[in-house]
Amino acid sequence: MTYELNDPAADHGLALPGEVHVAPDADTLYDDLGLVFTSLALRADDERGAFHIALSGGTTPWPFYQRLLIDTRFREIPWERTHIWIVDERRVPDDDERNNFKSLRGALLEDIPTPASQVHPMMVMKDDPAAMYEEEMRTAFGATQGPPRMDFVLLGMGGDCHTASLFPNSDAIHVTDRWIVVNDGPNVTPPPRVTMTYPLLNAARSLAVLCIGAKKSEALRRVADQIRTGPDPVNVPITGIQPTDGELTWYLDAEATGA
Repeated sequence: MTYELNDPAADHGLALPGEVHVAPDADTLYDDLGLVFTSLALRADDERGAFHIALSGGTTPWPFYQRLLIDTRFREIPWERTHIWIVDERRVPDDDERNNFKSLRGALLEDIPTPASQVHPMMVMKDDPAAMYEEEMRTAFGATQGPPRMDFVLLGMGGDCHTASLFPNSDAIHVTDRWIVVNDGPNVTPPPRVTMTYPLLNAARSLAVLCIGAKKSEALRRVADQIRTGPDPVNVPITGIQPTDGELTWYLDAEATGA
């Protein structure tokens, strides 16, 4: 199965980096993303025998994860050969309502046949969770020069244009020699976070930024304005998402574009 979005030049006026796909509403957007996700999964399984994905928490992707479960068009996804990683996590216990993995477990993980050994939560309450997660990646991916290549990464974007837990003017923005770090300090929305870094995110084969609703339109305009003068990851962190050898696609509903 292969699937490409038929996205004629949209009159949204957003000069965002990478490709931009706009759907008329959130339901259609989830369908479109699900079809692309399934196509990427089957290709990865065919070419490499495994599908490595990194997923984000929060309320925005929850309906998308539910759609992957219930829509018959997505039943070809090879969950048995999928590795599921977490983009970022708050340093709270795994039964805390703010825990991304807890949310992801309820939305998706409890109902798919992925072996437990291929589901990779961040052990955020340990002394050095970042080093532990990096070691887990090395074991799962085997020998690799540079960061491992995720097949698919799903990102969101906050009103301050942060993505993952890469907040404006925070320490993790400047990291170039680690895949995972703890991000804390006055510019990080509490509690402290564990997050994937730019080197790891930008090594991915496919990155998707999912933005839904009118509340995202101002941040999207800010990103587009910033891109016109050049990326500024320090102040507009999502502009630091610049795949080295992969694809970046923005998945937006019409409201997010300000239409």
